[in-house]
Amino acid sequence: MKKFTLAILSILFLNGCAEEKPTFSILPELDVFYQSPGKLNNKIDILWVIDNSSSMNDEQINLANNFNSFITGFIDKGYDFKLAVTTTDAWRAPFINQPNLAKFRDGRDQTSHTGVFVITPETPNLISTFVTNVAQGTLGYTDERAFHSFKMALSSNLNADFVRPDGFLSIIIVSDEDDFSNDTDANLGHNYSNPAMHPISHYTDFLDGLTQSTGALRRYSVSSISIKDATCLQATQGTGGIMGLRYMDLAAQTDGVVGDICAPSYAPVLDQIQNKIAELSTQFFLSRVPLISTLAVRVNGTLMNKNTINGWTFNPLANSIVFHGTAIPKQGAAITVDYDPAEIK
Repeated sequence: MKKFTLAILSILFLNGCAEEKPTFSILPELDVFYQSPGKLNNKIDILWVIDNSSSMNDEQINLANNFNSFITGFIDKGYDFKLAVTTTDAWRAPFINQPNLAKFRDGRDQTSHTGVFVITPETPNLISTFVTNVAQGTLGYTDERAFHSFKMALSSNLNADFVRPDGFLSIIIVSDEDDFSNDTDANLGHNYSNPAMHPISHYTDFLDGLTQSTGALRRYSVSSISIKDATCLQATQGTGGIMGLRYMDLAAQTDGVVGDICAPSYAPVLDQIQNKIAELSTQFFLSRVPLISTLAVRVNGTLMNKNTINGWTFNPLANSIVFHGTAIPKQGAAITVDYDPAEIK
């Protein structure tokens, strides 16, 4: 992301019969950004964490059938993305001395394999490759630990260089049971009060360090398609469904999205997730703190509306412009932000 800053501060000294006092004049600020290949705003690394336990066949099919709703937005915008798949039993790799459990998946054991562990825009037959990769079956371990599993996969040297230092990391969990990750191989039996269970901060700290980001400048998000309400919980009682309380907590802390795993079609939530990733990964950080009322944002010379649906908003915590919906710029766009600074330098 190239950035040019124009800042002019004029100091005028007025002479009079009284003591000389300086008068300050602040001229407007102009920040110019370019959505260009190889820059921060175009690199998005997406890890899918798929529950491969016995109750997840229909959910994996639903995800595969609606994947087009997710990926189309990134393709249309020309983003530089990576897609990889792991499962909720990847955490077992060191406990059973099988490091390949932490390796990204290219399909189901003893059935179909693509040979492609990381999908990029250049991958031939991109959608069908993902459909094969994400179909992880239902023979996985019954102690589903999505959090511990994404940490294991992202820490494994078998998946080196997946997370790019100048990119945005998105983790998407698809599971009908909540996470009860801990340091041992013991099943905590869905006991939220067990002191051995990792706190949510264990994983935000890990992801902060992995992406070298924190707070308002955080360069990652965690979303989930999980059990989010009592209606879905009741519908899944026969298959051992557990409300995704910890999924919702981590999503809330990282500005992620929570979808309903009981939804007849995942297309709407997949579109919502991709749109949120695009929003978070295309923030434009201003060089000065602006007077908000003076902000004027243009994309390729066209003045854009301030709008939370299909426009832009100002994020005061990050001092950034965030685009939404159809206003999210495509690769190659020029973004200019005019404003009066709130304070003199």
